Amino acid sequence: MPDMPQPAPLVMPAARPARARTPRNSLSRRLAWLTVAVVLLTQLTVFLPSLARARLAWLDRRVTEAQIAALSAALAPDGVIDRATRDELLRLAGAEAIRLEEPGRSLLVLAPNHPLPDSIPVDLRGETILEGIGRAVAVLVRSSDRMLTIEAHSPLRDGATITTVLHRRDLHLTVVDRAWRIGLTSLLVAAAAGLLLYVALLVLVVRPMRRLTESIAAFRADPEHAMPLDPAMLTSRPGDEIAAAGLELAAMQNELRAALWRNARLAALGTAVAKISHDLRGILSPALLTAERLQMNAEPSVKRAGDVLVRTVERATELVRRTVEFARETPLALPKTRMALRAAAEEAAEQARASCPWLAVENTVPEDIEVEADRESIVRVLSNLLRNAGEAGGRRVRVAAAFEANELAISVADDGPGLPETVQAALFRPFVNGGRRGSTGLGLAIVRDLMRAHGGDVALTETSAGGTCFRLSLPARRPAVVVHPPAAASAHG
Repeated sequence: MPDMPQPAPLVMPAARPARARTPRNSLSRRLAWLTVAVVLLTQLTVFLPSLARARLAWLDRRVTEAQIAALSAALAPDGVIDRATRDELLRLAGAEAIRLEEPGRSLLVLAPNHPLPDSIPVDLRGETILEGIGRAVAVLVRSSDRMLTIEAHSPLRDGATITTVLHRRDLHLTVVDRAWRIGLTSLLVAAAAGLLLYVALLVLVVRPMRRLTESIAAFRADPEHAMPLDPAMLTSRPGDEIAAAGLELAAMQNELRAALWRNARLAALGTAVAKISHDLRGILSPALLTAERLQMNAEPSVKRAGDVLVRTVERATELVRRTVEFARETPLALPKTRMALRAAAEEAAEQARASCPWLAVENTVPEDIEVEADRESIVRVLSNLLRNAGEAGGRRVRVAAAFEANELAISVADDGPGLPETVQAALFRPFVNGGRRGSTGLGLAIVRDLMRAHGGDVALTETSAGGTCFRLSLPARRPAVVVHPPAAASAHG
């Protein structure tokens, strides 16, 4: 026999070159900008209230100083002060005019010598936090020589109100200076926090993601020789999501690699069997001819030997045929037609009894059940299941069918000894024969492929010492029930 051909190397689609991780599209770059944005927004929530507090503190100091100046002027003899003293008090208070109002009376304490220009009124008595933030931002971004008329509760006398006129420019300079200090501190804090957060994200997220990507790219380029990912090299925290992703990727790579090797070896096996099948048939032909001659011998023992030899040669020929058929089979495109299921089950029973004459098939499929399917494939599916039941030791098989929801369920139940537990997990894999001699282990694999090509499936629902049951499912709609109207009553009724 010629040497077995080696498995052909797997031909994978050429992997596209990975895009270079430029600073514009890299994950680390985006994380860096996201970190900066989040930290700056966080600092902004601190910066604005701090700016508002700085403005309010400056105004409160001016109101307190105005109150002190007003009380000092009120202590003068007869409440009258000279011009020089008044100007000095206004200068010390940083105000252009001061008025103190008490319940029941109004005292104009320190008035200017010249009329004041229009001023911006600011009432601190009912100012909210949001109003304070808005006014602080307005003072910060816009400089003006206009005056401010500040009204506030007296910090020294209950029930009194102090009104003072100030230069807005002084408040602007104070707010700008405070903004620079707060802003510089915020930027330093943001830079330090952003750097720490970026490094943490780089170590905890970006680097593991790069290793995952590199492993996927390497495996895609050369799945036969690329080493699967080692989850222990991905992260030092075995319980997090990245570690779970690494474990799943490694498992998938190992399974896919094994599947690729199996497919390559199956392809090589099919090629080898196809090449020797013709020679094998030629070798077996003289043996079959001799066996047929022995069958015609009048001697009973010789005739029995001929029968055994014929069955052996036919079994060997069938083994080669089914193996080649499975290896060459391509994805199925089935021509579906409307077919009666009961007739297909009868035909499958006849085929199964040809190889298992002792098998009794009970066909309980209703005659009115029809389905859109490939008749030849459905017959083949049922024939495989019936023949498997007979070869496994079954004597009776019951085929039934019924509509369930939007599918047709077909059951094939036998009275055989059941399936060994060692083969149940891999029952539908090729070349798993359940320990039966002479079986290729391809029958159930072909059944599954044909059922899935129809949009259905096959499953083992029960197996024990009392028998085995398989369930086939086909997408189908329950036929509509036609209700005929009652016949009209006779006029002579």
